[in-house]
Amino acid sequence: MAAVVAASAEDFPLTFRTIPAKDVMSFPGGGGAYGSLGLAKPAKLRKEPKAMSRHPLYGVCRDMPTGPSFLFRLDESKGDGKGYDQLIVDMNQNGDLSDDPVSQHAVLSTERRTSPSDQMLFGPIQAPAEKALAGGRPVFFAQVYIYNRLPLTIGQTDRDTMVGQLTLKAGWYLDTTVEISGLKQKVGVFDGDCNLHLGDISRSQTFSNRTERSWYFPASDTLLIDADGSGSFANDVFQSESCPFGSILYLGGKACKVALAPDCKSLRVEPWTEALAEVALQPRGDLVRSVTLAWQQPGGQWQLIRPAVTGGKVMVPPGNYRLYECRLVGKGAPRDQIMVSGMQRVPQTPVSIVASKANTFDCGAPLQIKVTAVKTTASSRELLAEVVGDARMNSDSLLRISASVAGAGGEAYSTFQKGEGFRSQPPKPSFTIVQAGGKTVASGNLEYG
Repeated sequence: MAAVVAASAEDFPLTFRTIPAKDVMSFPGGGGAYGSLGLAKPAKLRKEPKAMSRHPLYGVCRDMPTGPSFLFRLDESKGDGKGYDQLIVDMNQNGDLSDDPVSQHAVLSTERRTSPSDQMLFGPIQAPAEKALAGGRPVFFAQVYIYNRLPLTIGQTDRDTMVGQLTLKAGWYLDTTVEISGLKQKVGVFDGDCNLHLGDISRSQTFSNRTERSWYFPASDTLLIDADGSGSFANDVFQSESCPFGSILYLGGKACKVALAPDCKSLRVEPWTEALAEVALQPRGDLVRSVTLAWQQPGGQWQLIRPAVTGGKVMVPPGNYRLYECRLVGKGAPRDQIMVSGMQRVPQTPVSIVASKANTFDCGAPLQIKVTAVKTTASSRELLAEVVGDARMNSDSLLRISASVAGAGGEAYSTFQKGEGFRSQPPKPSFTIVQAGGKTVASGNLEYG
């Protein structure tokens, strides 16, 4: 109590929390860090305990090629072919797996698997004692998915063959209850990039191929908001209770300035006192449920923010912005509503937002569906027929039909959900091919988009 009273009105003490195994993979705040499973040992692996399996699986889990990385090994404690049930992750990052704890398979009553050993959850995996912060010791969980058992079955010796994937996700977070401007709300901080550090802001990465320049934002830490007042943080299709870590957070629709203490023991939250600009989302802002914008920072950096959308408008600090993500909800009864989510992977010309003028930002509906139908060459048909094992693809009438859905800001929509809580998918798009005279020659569904 003394510590709480001593803190200033804007400094809120943070409490260390852990996440139950059954909730960790669905916890809001990002998907974690990834690594491929293979037979080849990582180059930085210096030492390891003796493996029981003849085919132990190895990999390196990281969020970026230059960021923190964790070596790991998956082993079969009962011997070769008996099932992978032990995981070692190099949590102290010294290249030695012999001084790290062995994690066991966490069996969950709600776990769904295609077979008992294709998808597994391991943990909790405890971080080294020296990594403790805010009164707690971070823990992690690892979800393993083995999708290619053929090399293990036939004893293939190609060390570059990938047989699966491992996802490492934090099983801990910090939270506090913020009271500001008459609003009382639970707020948290989550280690979204799994690097045992809090306060990381995602920085844009740009890459180019021969025809197009693209960008994306790798995993970073996350700010959590108990928006519905349930007392916990939930994950939904709109990411309404999480947003990228940064200097601005929207509570009750109002912009606030946030800062994490260097020792991670408190979070400073105060009303945003600087100028804000009103921006109208057009042409159908009434359909926009959430929008993620990239805000230009000094030095050419960009920072993601997720402003509150009210009546098709947002309030943001003046500056240059680009659209990064947009989620729409159609009109109609709840059971008939469809949610669509799209991203702008091509960096556009920034939109300048000024506090003293009427600002507009293009995104969302109306959506444009673009369909292409291209005849394949003889060599392409033969290759495709060989890959899928269908000799009928050697026919001269084979067409490759594709469809894409684009928004007003050029964003590409690829996620479509409907029903209660938007947990189901709408029917697959259908197509019909009609000759000039009106005769239908083919019809079907677009399986992959």
